[in-house]
Amino acid sequence: MEELYHFTITGGISASTYILVFIVGIVSAVLACYLPVLAMFASYVQKGAAGERRKAIRIAVSFILGMVVTSVLFGLIMALLGHQFLPAVEKYRLLTWVPPLFDIFAGLQLLGVISFAMPAFQKLNRPQHPQNHLAAFKLGIPYGLVISPCAIPIFFALISYIALQGSPLHGALLMTTYSLGKGVILLAVAVFSISILSKLARWGGPVRKVAGYLSIAIGIVFLVIGFMKI
Repeated sequence: MEELYHFTITGGISASTYILVFIVGIVSAVLACYLPVLAMFASYVQKGAAGERRKAIRIAVSFILGMVVTSVLFGLIMALLGHQFLPAVEKYRLLTWVPPLFDIFAGLQLLGVISFAMPAFQKLNRPQHPQNHLAAFKLGIPYGLVISPCAIPIFFALISYIALQGSPLHGALLMTTYSLGKGVILLAVAVFSISILSKLARWGGPVRKVAGYLSIAIGIVFLVIGFMKI
């Protein structure tokens, strides 16, 4: 991670920069910490697509476009206000304790211990109505910045680079590229959920429990490690 951080801070903006950001976006979405979101997204797509692969893809694409909207806005904000925002992030160590807490709450939600107050989280976890493209798009907006403890070094390196560059255009494009990298995995999950997971529906309960316990364990570990470094 130190090599990645050094590259983003010292390297100029080029095609290789965007390729790297796209790759780390993919990596961020396949780490174990992101499993609860992938599990809920697969369930969301399954219920909305009703076994139709093309509809699953359309729902996934609409969701990803919603994520992109948030990414564009965040990239612009970080580029314009990054120099003022980063000191606050470092001072209060927001990237140390916020993502682990989210993972813990996500795990408790998957286990049915709590009912998360975040409307978007509830809709993704237990959709009440058949999904359509607009609903998926709206739901994707708040998930544009969902990160996991495992991806904190990557995310911090990216927003630091955007803040230091100070270019709103490149900030928006880099965050969009990162979001699209995660979107590739979400799209694959959408197709996978229709072709295979639907045949393994009887394992849905155990899978949710495993994902819940794993999410809580990972969140606690990263929370402890983070505060040990303070």
